[in-house]
Amino acid sequence: MTSLARYHGRSPRYILNTEDESLVRVAGPKQTPWEEGTEIRNVSLTGLAFTAPDDLCPLLGEVVKIQFIPPGSRQMACYAIVTRLEEMKGARTLVGVHFYKLEMAQRIVLAQGLARRFKENQERGEIDGLLNKPASTLNFSNLPQLVMMVLLGLIWCTGLWLILRFSFEGIFKYLQNLP
Repeated sequence: MTSLARYHGRSPRYILNTEDESLVRVAGPKQTPWEEGTEIRNVSLTGLAFTAPDDLCPLLGEVVKIQFIPPGSRQMACYAIVTRLEEMKGARTLVGVHFYKLEMAQRIVLAQGLARRFKENQERGEIDGLLNKPASTLNFSNLPQLVMMVLLGLIWCTGLWLILRFSFEGIFKYLQNLP
């Protein structure tokens, strides 16, 4: 794995779903634009990662022009610096790019699209979690805390019962008569 990513800040990534537009068009300084065999893997506010055929892969540190469709938006084009190249199986390479001089309007559109998609996925995940919840699973990892909570609850309830059952003087007499 070759990487310049440690020199560029990273933002949380949005993993694209299959229903998303997942092609990216790339053009390097000496290359004509191409999109054959590309697939966007993740997008963030600072960059994106996509797959590319080995024979068309840009070079590390190269400035490329990319066109893609951010989540929930229209197509946008910008420059990016190749910060990561990772070999994959099948004569493909994962290419990580860092956006270069992204305009403020593009940043806003990208941020809004990512936020909207994140919220949708989060809501969908909560619903999926409820639907796919197993019927019953016993987990004993929290057993000591559960036992302690039950004991404290019993002590609390006993104290309340004693206060309500007897007057304060009766509590002291009752405690003195205990063996």
